[in-house]
Amino acid sequence: MVAASELPINTVREGTTATQMAQTIFGDGVTVTGATYYGDRDSAGTYSGGDSVAPGVTPGDTGVILSTGEAEDFTNSSGQANQNANTSTNTSGTNNHGQYNSAAGARTYDAATLDVDFVPDTDTLTMQFVFSSEEYPEFENSIYQDFVGVWINGTLVPMDVGNGDIDPGNVNTTNNINMYVNNQNDDFNTEMDGFTISLTLTMNVNPGVTNSMRIAVADVSDARYDSNLLIAGNSIQTDLVAMSDNIDLFPDGDKVIDVLANDINNGPGTLTITHINGVAAAAGDIITLPTGQTVELNPDGTFTVTGDGDVENFNFTYTVDNGINTDVGFVNATGVPCFVAGTMIATPDGERPAETLIPGDLVLTQDDGPQPLRWIGTRAVQATGDFAPIHIRANTFGIHRDLLVSPLHRVLIRDNLAELLFGEAEVLVAARDLVNDRSVRRRAGGQVTYVHLLFDRHQVVFSEGLETESFLPGPMTTKNLEREVVNEICTIFPEIDPETGQGYSPAARRTLKRYEAGLLRAAKVA
Repeated sequence: MVAASELPINTVREGTTATQMAQTIFGDGVTVTGATYYGDRDSAGTYSGGDSVAPGVTPGDTGVILSTGEAEDFTNSSGQANQNANTSTNTSGTNNHGQYNSAAGARTYDAATLDVDFVPDTDTLTMQFVFSSEEYPEFENSIYQDFVGVWINGTLVPMDVGNGDIDPGNVNTTNNINMYVNNQNDDFNTEMDGFTISLTLTMNVNPGVTNSMRIAVADVSDARYDSNLLIAGNSIQTDLVAMSDNIDLFPDGDKVIDVLANDINNGPGTLTITHINGVAAAAGDIITLPTGQTVELNPDGTFTVTGDGDVENFNFTYTVDNGINTDVGFVNATGVPCFVAGTMIATPDGERPAETLIPGDLVLTQDDGPQPLRWIGTRAVQATGDFAPIHIRANTFGIHRDLLVSPLHRVLIRDNLAELLFGEAEVLVAARDLVNDRSVRRRAGGQVTYVHLLFDRHQVVFSEGLETESFLPGPMTTKNLEREVVNEICTIFPEIDPETGQGYSPAARRTLKRYEAGLLRAAKVA
């Protein structure tokens, strides 16, 4: 428990204007041309002294706070921190806003909104922020999901983590837990029971012309329990943008990843990593994530990520500095998609169990007919947590039998809504993103053997009659597979560059990200 200390906040009631808030958070490479605030006068303002007053909570020393309650209730001025377990104010903020209702999937209340018009120098914009809420932890899996929305030129921007939402349901004690801080023990100077570490949004913008940004926070389903969005000062900028990275990691493996390779640096300085998952780090430091994996910062600026033996997907952040600006990037680690041993695979001579196939055997593919198998790999793991296979009930996606696949194995989905949403009538969706606890379920227990089937190019094959993908050693997968597996695949495919992943085919169909699959599910329900 820490002593309470009031974070200096100058609210709209105290004279802070929308333009001042915009100028506080917009930085290099961006020119603000106009700003408007909508909401309660006590629900928004600029803050200062964050690093000293609320260390580990605010995303920067200065910035802007938008709240569904009174912004100054984010901290207390005396006594111990987090005194009130139910910080809540029913404000005069916007209620039942159609755009927010649509984004949240429910009626919204007490919204605080900052609209900004701006002209960016380049086409990629970033923003650093922290989301905090009294909804944590009691309502993190309920319908009461206070949310944050950021729209660029009228389009909602998803976060590149989990389902893309900025709310208690996406980052909490069970989902994306490396990015969540539980404050129930009052270890941090805020009245909120939980908050995220510093996160980021990366946005596409139109350079050289006026763009619009809308930033909003709102209560969802009722007007109770406050939530706050804190945006770091000068962090909405185009000078330095840390782009997300994706790796594949076996539970007891390790990978080296160069996260700086795809980052955008328009400044004069060189890139230096300063933090791993919000913890200050220098070369040689090893940070243990809440999920148990370790991340070592190497002298050349790369990371060595080491599994802890547990089978799970996880993610973490890093902070990069170019001497003038900083940004936060995401690293998302997932398993390798594969079949379950015993799955019947269609061949010209009939169906065969996946594990009995050998290189050279012909397998029926949707696009290219019979194709020779080039490589097969197997791995036995405990069927628990994120490694528990996904059971797809017979005839869920057409005419097929019951099927077990790994959570990340992609299934071919044909849907008119997919064509409407993504411009493709056929898309590949990870089995985990199809779980509905009815016809598609996780099946935990015992041990499971996963089987990888690799062809000359990515294929759609027939497993128990259902169209599913073959193994795809794409750019990030090839780069981050365990060394012995990379060597084996490169012996078969010498044209593959293990450093860049170039040399293998693209995916046979568009592969949906998790939040895109969520959009497809939501559209089908609507």
